[in-house]
Amino acid sequence: MKIKAAQSVLLTGELLHLIFSEFNHQDDLFSCLLINSLWAMTIVRVLWKKPIWKTHDSYRRWLRTLRSTHATFEYGKMVQRLAFKPYPRCGRDKYQFSELKYIASHCRNVKHIEFYCLHGTFEPTNVSTFIRTLSGLISFSTDASWQPALDTTLMPIAEGSCPKLTHLEIPGNGDTDRCSWLLQRIGERCPRIVLLKTRWEIRGSKLAQIIVTSFPNLETLICRTVSYEGLRILLPGCRKLKHFDFTFSMELNDEMSLSIAPIFPMLEVFSLRIFGRNNFPLFMSTWAQNQNQLREISLSLGEGLTDDSFLPITQYCQNLESITLWWCNGFSDLAFESLARNRNSGIKRLHFYHVKDLTDVGLTAIADHCPKLQELQLIHCESLTQTSLVKIARDCKNLVTFTAEFCSRRYNWQMTAAFLFTLANRNRGTLEVLKFHDRNTCITEVEAYDKHRFDSLLLDRLAMRSLMKFRNLEYLTIYPGENARRQHLEKLQTHRRLKNVLFYFGNIDDMKMYFQDLNKRQKGGLYAEFWPGSFITLNSE
Repeated sequence: MKIKAAQSVLLTGELLHLIFSEFNHQDDLFSCLLINSLWAMTIVRVLWKKPIWKTHDSYRRWLRTLRSTHATFEYGKMVQRLAFKPYPRCGRDKYQFSELKYIASHCRNVKHIEFYCLHGTFEPTNVSTFIRTLSGLISFSTDASWQPALDTTLMPIAEGSCPKLTHLEIPGNGDTDRCSWLLQRIGERCPRIVLLKTRWEIRGSKLAQIIVTSFPNLETLICRTVSYEGLRILLPGCRKLKHFDFTFSMELNDEMSLSIAPIFPMLEVFSLRIFGRNNFPLFMSTWAQNQNQLREISLSLGEGLTDDSFLPITQYCQNLESITLWWCNGFSDLAFESLARNRNSGIKRLHFYHVKDLTDVGLTAIADHCPKLQELQLIHCESLTQTSLVKIARDCKNLVTFTAEFCSRRYNWQMTAAFLFTLANRNRGTLEVLKFHDRNTCITEVEAYDKHRFDSLLLDRLAMRSLMKFRNLEYLTIYPGENARRQHLEKLQTHRRLKNVLFYFGNIDDMKMYFQDLNKRQKGGLYAEFWPGSFITLNSE
């Protein structure tokens, strides 16, 4: 049979690898696994390139396959990224040093590695031994905050065992002579580093000068507080900087900040934390005029910031896509309306935490002018009501992630049901993460029939059905109601993609019994977590 050109493309290994690498869901990859042998080999390479385990069972099965002497493929050569993390279902005591030694000897092509379980699982010397075998390592992350442990862990990198390293994420405990020496040695041995993330404070000129001279190609710098003197050295010295995340030191006032505003490089991502009630309108106005390439901005703890500081950002930063505001209580609806009108279709992600003056007026403006919004988080924005939330659900049809958490008693199951029902009918099937939490939110009927509240109860009955319409939903956080029953949870269990559910309060004992029964019968797939309370592990991979 003659093969058409389009069919021949799907029989080319290199192109297939590029295509399958773009798949966002492992479920889709597994559904294509048995099409033919070429597809199977390509998909196996993609899956093993970045193995993910979130349960102890899945980790053991991965390790068992790696150790198999009758394996179809050389799996160890495929692995390029490893992450050792204390997942809720894969705790610190689940990893053994003997297993790490085996992985180190068989996975020699690892380019990205994360160690977030050094305390009580892997000793720093164990990790150090592993790193020495990875000459092609590109990125390294660790959580070792105790300085002697950090020194031991990073010594192979400082000695030149990883000359190709480009990303380094380390904690640390301050601006000490030891930190400076270690950082300088790493910079000298790893000249390709473009990302440096640390918790160190840059209090003076010494560490700032080391960063400038030792990391000439630095594009991303994430640290804690930077002093005025440190900024005077870093900003003109790191001219390739595109992502800067730091905290204003307490010494800075508007006049001092204004003097450094013109020397900022043109950034793409900017994250600024401000302690205290200082406002920086002159700095923000001057700084924003030179940031026409800025895509993401995060302002945290800026309780003193007002509209005068935020309006220039909405006016001059023309490529803005993502805005995060954390404890910024000085912004009024005028700022959010300006953001919606000036940046409109470009806005994709909005994260608002404890922004108490955001009301229905501001959120409605966002719904009207930001049709391409993909991610919205509203945490304790207590001035909002059902009106603006339903407006968001109706007009922002491309939402992928929605998170809302409220404390006010006026939020109730009727509001949640109305929001879910609208979202289910208007969303274009893009929703993957839904977290809607308040003490009254539910997915089942919680009150007896009342003819005066028929419409609201009808919406509540439809809320559970609405959840099933989100075909790509993977993560759900919600309050199930006191009358949640087995049939409601069985319905969630049939969802084709849903993997993680977090239940707040509700009829926890009955739900735990349901999931424990599923686990005994080896019928799993859905991972449920209860708060307050512990989690139940099912057979999810």
